[in-house]
Amino acid sequence: MTTLIDFSSLPTARRLDGAAASDMLRETLPGDAAPAWLDRSRDTLELRFDARHGALWCNMRHENSVSWTLPMLREINALSDDLRAEHQARGGTPVKFFIGASLRPGVYNMGGDLGYFLDRVRAGDEESLRAYAYACCDAIFNNYQGFDASVVTIALLEGDALGGGLEAALSSHVIIAERGINLGFPEALFHTFPGMGAYSLLARRLDGARAEKLMLSGRMYKSEDFFDMGLIDILVDKGEGAARAQAYVAEQSKRQKLLVAMGEVRRRVMPLSLQELRDVTDVWVDSVMGLAPINLRKMEMLALAQDRLFGQTSTARFK
Repeated sequence: MTTLIDFSSLPTARRLDGAAASDMLRETLPGDAAPAWLDRSRDTLELRFDARHGALWCNMRHENSVSWTLPMLREINALSDDLRAEHQARGGTPVKFFIGASLRPGVYNMGGDLGYFLDRVRAGDEESLRAYAYACCDAIFNNYQGFDASVVTIALLEGDALGGGLEAALSSHVIIAERGINLGFPEALFHTFPGMGAYSLLARRLDGARAEKLMLSGRMYKSEDFFDMGLIDILVDKGEGAARAQAYVAEQSKRQKLLVAMGEVRRRVMPLSLQELRDVTDVWVDSVMGLAPINLRKMEMLALAQDRLFGQTSTARFK
């Protein structure tokens, strides 16, 4: 029987800073190779640049929420703009690999900001909900396209990824995951669906029938299950994810252009447009705005569980 996720099993909230990643082989190397825009202050992301291999580590801080908050979406999309602009202006960028990860133990990203969804639905604010969804689509598309900057994108899953967090991972060119983590799309429990890219991405990696089965089941899978389905590229033991990601970058750095070329071939054979993502998310907006009170209550129970875990009220994230 499918049940709601038990958030009480997640680690308690604590502040995470750059030092927390020092034992995961993530280091910033000095030198002129690092783009100047990396020095820009960011509240929700920690950036570290490995100049030896052109690897940009983008670590979600998750200090106030484990979800895709509006501030995090704004920062990740601004970072995408920086990468694209540098590539266009200079004919290239020193960033060759982009590793998306999380600083919070046990959590990659738990998906959409359910508290925000509830707030907007009850206020009848369809346009704000749509703007949030479009920002998610932008982030998914930018990652899928390698930021239009010939960058190989890598998702490093050292913790659970649900809903929109899993969608973000699936938009990466390479997915590295540790054993035993939870993956899935719980949206079906609220009688809606993951609307920011799940169907598009799963149908391209698998097929439409299996994509719908995954999305409609509402069940939680283990990373081992996703590896067996071909949805995870590299599976490693617990605690070895960061080291394996760094080793992968070192191994592949000499043939990075080949990986970029294969990505271009993949997108040519199975093209994905931003308009497709937005068309689907328009359906999602209509679905969420029309949810019955009982399903909004289920969503609220999960949102409140998140808030209790991190010692905050849901409205604190809307500013």
